Order: sequence, then structure tokens, then C-alpha cells
Amino acid sequence: MRQALLAGLLVAVMILSACGNNSAEPASPEEVQETVQNFYNEMSKFDEMGKSSLENFNTTLTSYSTGQATDKEFQKAVDSFQDTASQLAEHVSDIKIAGGLPDTIQKLLRDSVIAFQSAYQIKEKASKSAVSPDVTAEEFDAMNQQADVAMLYGISKLNEAREAAGLIDPEQAVTGTVSDAGTDVKQEPGTGSAGTTSVK
Repeated sequence: MRQALLAGLLVAVMILSACGNNSAEPASPEEVQETVQNFYNEMSKFDEMGKSSLENFNTTLTSYSTGQATDKEFQKAVDSFQDTASQLAEHVSDIKIAGGLPDTIQKLLRDSVIAFQSAYQIKEKASKSAVSPDVTAEEFDAMNQQADVAMLYGISKLNEAREAAGLIDPEQAVTGTVSDAGTDVKQEPGTGSAGTTSVK
């Protein structure tokens, strides 16, 4: 299933990436490194925002499933998670790829933006389904698998850009989340409409 999801994501990335062009003056190696590092810093900041929201969601959900949090408190945590995911998707889409970068690096950064935006949009959709009686555990898991695939693809493209810019060696590439990262939401049998949600 993951192969099919990745194939679909790759098609979308290739189509959208083809829309970009590089008409600015070529950047120096130092400028390329600075641009890629700044991009990485921005994505790391967004990643930390996402992790904080997910941790709060997880804590509240655990309390809710044990009767220590009210329906209102749980709904507030869900709403906050949804808002954060939506804002992150918008922030990522607003990132501008600087001109003058080598074509390969520019394409890698553009691909990562598309993938990260897709991941956050799917996470927002998944968070809404956490309280929906019409969503099964299997459907919830499928959405989070899609988000995981998109996030991992975005990280791989970002790492490739960092390698190409000479910022890291291949063995330093991280395959988790942006900041050694992994904020994934997975469904486990338990309580709620689709089971108990555990957030890592």
C-alpha cells in the first residue's frame, strides 16, 4: 500500500515541480549553502511546532481515555491540533525557493515543500477523523500512512539538497523527521470512534 501511496505522491511532485524555473543569477557556493540551511531551519521550526501540538493532543487523549479529561478538554485538544496542522500546511506553501540555486537543488527543495505541505494537510484531515463516528480504525490508519509517506519523502528530498550543497555527508542524513524527527499519529484498538489514538 505504501508503494502505491508513494507512487501517487511522486506523480504530483513531478507535475508541480515542472512549473518552476530558475531565471536569477547563479548563486555562489556559500550563498547556496546559506539558502539551503535557512530552508532547513524553517522546516525544523515547523516540525517543532507540529510536535508540540501532537504531544498536547496525545496527553489529553490519554487523560480522556482514562476518564481524567472531559469531552470539552478533548475537543479543545483536537481543535488545536487541527489548527496547527492547517497553519503549518499554509506556512510551508508560503515558502519561496530562492532563485539562482543550481537546478538540482532548487528542484529538491521544491519537491520537499510539496511533500511537507501534503503531509500536514493529511494530518489535519486525520485529526478531524479522530472524533468522527463515520471513520473506521483502518481508514484512520490509512490517512496516517499517507502522511508518513509524504513526510518521509519530503525529508529525503531535503537531505538530498543538504548533501548537494555540501552541508552534510551522506551518512549524516536523517530519515525520521526534519529535526531527527517523527511526529506520526497511529491508531490502536481501544476507545473512541476509531480506537485509541497514540501519537509518537
